[in-house]
Amino acid sequence: MKKMQNKMQIAAPPCPALSDGVHALAQVAAQLYGSGKLVQYIDSDGGYHTTPSFAVLLQNAQLAQQKGRAAAVLRQAEIPADGVKTALILLSALLERGVAAGCTAQDWTQLDDLLAYGAAYLPRVARENSGLLPGGGLFLMTLAAPVRKYARDKRDTSAANILIHALAQPLLALAQTAGVDGCEVYERVKALAPNQFFSLHQVGIERSISTDSPYTDILRMGLDPADGKIKDLSHAPHGVELAVGEQTLAFVRRALSKVLDIAAVL
Repeated sequence: MKKMQNKMQIAAPPCPALSDGVHALAQVAAQLYGSGKLVQYIDSDGGYHTTPSFAVLLQNAQLAQQKGRAAAVLRQAEIPADGVKTALILLSALLERGVAAGCTAQDWTQLDDLLAYGAAYLPRVARENSGLLPGGGLFLMTLAAPVRKYARDKRDTSAANILIHALAQPLLALAQTAGVDGCEVYERVKALAPNQFFSLHQVGIERSISTDSPYTDILRMGLDPADGKIKDLSHAPHGVELAVGEQTLAFVRRALSKVLDIAAVL
């Protein structure tokens, strides 16, 4: 971790060519997100294949120009078997919002720290949800409140705002796949979110409950893209394995570091 932080402290702003490549890949991932549909690609030997897996696509596809450059960097970040579309949507949002906010090298380092905290928090969410993480992007949105509290304690609120924005993007992508209004879905999901005492501490009422409280406001009601309905996505077949959630955030961290390490392409 120390070695990666040292690298990120001297990293230049994201290389535009790589950022554009990540955004282009994320757009394709968003089009497929939650649809169960396939993507066709061509391999290095000129053969055509179809797959629902973005891990397979990034490992084997012969991609042109910016997509190819970005895929090469992502391969260096050790692409996991599952959760790649989610990771790409999240990574793209972090880069886009980070650039718009004028992130410094220190800001990127703080974002990495927040991602690490979010990943470490996921087992706590799973313990309160029968061992699974809520699906439909909800496990990411569940991290928003604890991340904000953690960042406020460390005075990293700018980085937290960037991450919290990114954490909502998979849900919005699912809404787009289902052909429904993303803003409406977001508001409905937030309105159906629980409001336990832990939330009072999140907004600054320090004596409401201990910071090490075992309780978390877990978002369970979300959008099922299969039928466009709001329902409980916390359990099978909609729930997400804890290992997949952890691998997704770990991959985002590695990929973000790799992208930030490259100042230019030739």
